[in-house]
Amino acid sequence: MTVPVTPGAFLPRIESLRGAAALAVAFCHVGVPLADAATASGGLDALAFRIYEALSNGTGAVVAFFVMSGFVLAKSLDRNPDPLRFLRHRLFRLFPAIVAVIAAITLVYRCTGFQPYPASFDLGNVLLNMLTVHTDINRVMWSMKVEVFATPLILGCAWLFATFGPRPLWVVIAVLFGLSWIGQYAALLGEGTTIAPLYAFVFGMLLHFRGDAFAPLLASRWATPAALLSVSAFSVCSVLKQTGWTLMIECLSATLLVGLIAYGPRLSIFRPLDWRVVRFYGRISYSFYLLHPMSLWLAGEAALRLQHAAPGLPVTAVAVLTGVLSVALVTPVAWLCWAAVEMPAIRLGRRARAANPAAPMQAPM
Repeated sequence: MTVPVTPGAFLPRIESLRGAAALAVAFCHVGVPLADAATASGGLDALAFRIYEALSNGTGAVVAFFVMSGFVLAKSLDRNPDPLRFLRHRLFRLFPAIVAVIAAITLVYRCTGFQPYPASFDLGNVLLNMLTVHTDINRVMWSMKVEVFATPLILGCAWLFATFGPRPLWVVIAVLFGLSWIGQYAALLGEGTTIAPLYAFVFGMLLHFRGDAFAPLLASRWATPAALLSVSAFSVCSVLKQTGWTLMIECLSATLLVGLIAYGPRLSIFRPLDWRVVRFYGRISYSFYLLHPMSLWLAGEAALRLQHAAPGLPVTAVAVLTGVLSVALVTPVAWLCWAAVEMPAIRLGRRARAANPAAPMQAPM
């Protein structure tokens, strides 16, 4: 049975998918320092670690974030194309949590000397990190830098579609994909930030705008095989060298997954996205993603202690245990940030819209 999707409909499974992607990034970062040890161990442990890497495709998860952002933001612009409302919404949605997390990391550094990454904590650099001009204090914020950079692209693509239909968006995708192979373009924003998968936002927008045409294809008996193929391709890319082709495969896989969830039948393969714990991580996924580097040092120390105390313990088991520890450490802080920063900021944004009679109330993205 295909679930009809209206332009303003909230899709719980898409939110849950964001939570799953945030968890994948966290486990990916825990596993990176253990990769050489896993390879050296050989045998079943090396194979198991490959599976661990495949299931925690951090780069692919960020690409999936971009696809989901394009999809959800297109829904928002479809409801109300006012660019000022859109910009105000993005301001209230993105920056309060960014400012709060940078402030928290700075406070921890001032009190303890701990920092997740080597960076300057002078006032100017802290402010530039809060504005996402720099991302050296919390390097995972490179993706937020790309989100901000993509704002004109998203507004422009929405206007192009409304004026000329889908063809210009395909041209934009082709141009951006071609540019993604040029190193100077991919590294345009500096500091390890890559805009190579910028076209992922446009794929997400097309998925929303052309969802009605997409839906009949996804309602067929091929829906489950397509979902399995998408997950498999997405996972395999994690253990391959990252190139323009692997980024595109990750983007296409994420687009297909989001399309199946939004427009396809309620497949049993997606039932875990309905679990309360996954829904919970979907709600706090933004704060969780921003905060999880704070736990990586403790997770690394725990990994070293485990390897010293139990030298025969498989490296994959060490990665899983320390990944669980990292998630457990971040979760309460992420929930607090979601409850005390994200939600009040969204409510403030709603009040700002309500104060403007020309801007109707909209559900938050």
